[in-house]
Amino acid sequence: MAFQNVLRQITVILYRLKRQYGLRATIYQPASPINDVETGDITLTYTTFAIRRAIVLPDKADRSFIYDLTFIAANNNFVGGALFDRKKRTIIVDAKDVPKTFEPTMNDHIEFDGKRYELESIDSLEQQKGFLFRVQEIDNSTPVGP
Repeated sequence: MAFQNVLRQITVILYRLKRQYGLRATIYQPASPINDVETGDITLTYTTFAIRRAIVLPDKADRSFIYDLTFIAANNNFVGGALFDRKKRTIIVDAKDVPKTFEPTMNDHIEFDGKRYELESIDSLEQQKGFLFRVQEIDNSTPVGP
C-alpha cells in the first residue's frame, strides 16, 4: 500500500514540474546511416520523439580546464591548455510523453530552444514513470531540427 502512495506521489510531482518548468523538446535517436556509394556521402537519419512538456531544470555553468596531451604524456613544461565553459542541465521526461517502446541510449541527443544537448547520463525513475537525463550543451554544433 505504501509503495502505491510513493508511485502516486511521483506522478503528482511530475505533473507539477511539467506545469512549472515544461518546455517543448525533441529527442533524436540515430538510425542506421545511409551511404551513397557514388559520392561517398553519409546521411544520418534520426528517429524523433516530440515531447510537449519536458521538465527542463535551470542550467549550471562551470569553467573547466584541459591540458594539452603532450603535457600529460611527456611530463614536459606546460605546453598548452584551454579554459572553456560548460553548461549542464537536468531534463526529466514523463514516460507518458514517449511511446512505451522508447529506450534511451547514450547516442541520443535532445534539442530545445534551438540548442543541442548531448546526454551525459540516463536514470530511470521508479517503475519506469519517467527518465532523468543529465545533459551538456554543445555550443558549436548545429541542431538537427528546425
